[in-house]
Amino acid sequence: MAKNTFKQHLFTFTLVSAFLQAPVAFAELNLKLPQQNQSNSAIHASNFTATATQSDRGIKILRKLRNQRNLIEDPELINWIQSIGNRLTANASHSSAPFYFVISRNTDFNAYATQGGLVVVNAGLIVNTSSESEIAAVLSHEIAHITQRHINRMLEKAKNNQFITNAAVIAGILASSKNSQAGQAILNTTIATMVHKQLAFTREAEAEADRVGIRILASSGYNPQAMPSLLKKLESYNSSEYANIREFLQNHPLTQKRVTDTQIRANQFKVNKTEPNNFLYMREKVRVLSGSTSTPSRLPSKIKKYTMALQLYKARNYQHALKIIGTHSKQLSEVVLIASTLNKLNRYQESIKLLQATLRNYPDEIELIIPLSQALIATGNSERAWQILKSIETTEQTSLEFFEAKQEAARLTKRTSQAYFAVANRNIKKGNYKAARIQLMQAIKLPGASHFEMQEMQGVLSQINGLLKKQAVQVSQ
Repeated sequence: MAKNTFKQHLFTFTLVSAFLQAPVAFAELNLKLPQQNQSNSAIHASNFTATATQSDRGIKILRKLRNQRNLIEDPELINWIQSIGNRLTANASHSSAPFYFVISRNTDFNAYATQGGLVVVNAGLIVNTSSESEIAAVLSHEIAHITQRHINRMLEKAKNNQFITNAAVIAGILASSKNSQAGQAILNTTIATMVHKQLAFTREAEAEADRVGIRILASSGYNPQAMPSLLKKLESYNSSEYANIREFLQNHPLTQKRVTDTQIRANQFKVNKTEPNNFLYMREKVRVLSGSTSTPSRLPSKIKKYTMALQLYKARNYQHALKIIGTHSKQLSEVVLIASTLNKLNRYQESIKLLQATLRNYPDEIELIIPLSQALIATGNSERAWQILKSIETTEQTSLEFFEAKQEAARLTKRTSQAYFAVANRNIKKGNYKAARIQLMQAIKLPGASHFEMQEMQGVLSQINGLLKKQAVQVSQ
């Protein structure tokens, strides 16, 4: 499939958001699932209000991306990017609505925000950064686009353009899903008259996003110099190392004044040079899992070993991977890789011992709990695995792999109702509501669920039934 440019992504997603403002089949579903470890009467149909908020729009786009397998679903990377985003939004004004931060598999140098608080960072951008502060600089900039309502303003302008029609938007989106060039051609026929005005607005918006973003960055404890540092890196896009930044610059116009202004603002804040010690692990994991062909900068020997072992693990050469990484570590990323490799080699007791020791320092980390549950199940301790998985709170961005592990533990402990519910939850996270309805209906028929679990399942099923019924009515009209 041909690679989309940043402009294609931006127009597609902003137009999707505009389209979602119109009455659509899923408009009345509160898309947020209740926390699954709660056992009280608050978990029932009242969790699903009948209003479609902007957060719902962000969730819809997020679930569409997950269903298309466009996102990296690794639990450790999900936690990492979300933790950076949470740290930033905690220091952003007007950020009470939920934000969602995800990593796309796309190896182009790109990042974008949509309505509903969704911020997407391409793998290609991450692998070209040199610190977590630079990642945070990108995220804070995109957060500012959302909090300053830049996308909303753009959509308001789009509504006043007689050439923008729902039919053209839908046709462009559908075509883009199969052929990016065809989709772009359709979209271009409807938005050509807006391009010049949008570009002028974007320059103004970029300056404002820089101003607001750098305040968020500094107040969150990151190095404010990362913002001008990243802009200077963008400025050198003509070099071979950063040639793919051209597409990013099409919709993030860069001027010397912007670079200078950002540097002046950064100089007004205290410099914090302390960086998280797991950044290189995360960056190299993104590089390996995305299949990026970019060449890493000089790496410390331990990161080189980790990267090589991860590449071997991905290639299913588990013996060689373990030989390189070893069987003992206190570093979280290394422990995750070691335990996963030990599981593949059926060395479950070693995996359990290592994971249990690490969990004492990193309790409730899903990236540790998933391989632990797998090892426990393999050694006949399915009940223990279930109890551990059951205790974990899930969010909109919980890895799909978690629900697979929970399904297996429920099945092996004869909790068939909960097994079906786990599958239903996984499908809801991907926007597959018809499949989720079938699984929920099965879950409700089977024994084993508690009163509160049954209430929760019935509430979700009721909402999905109403939603799909309205969809059928709209199709028939």
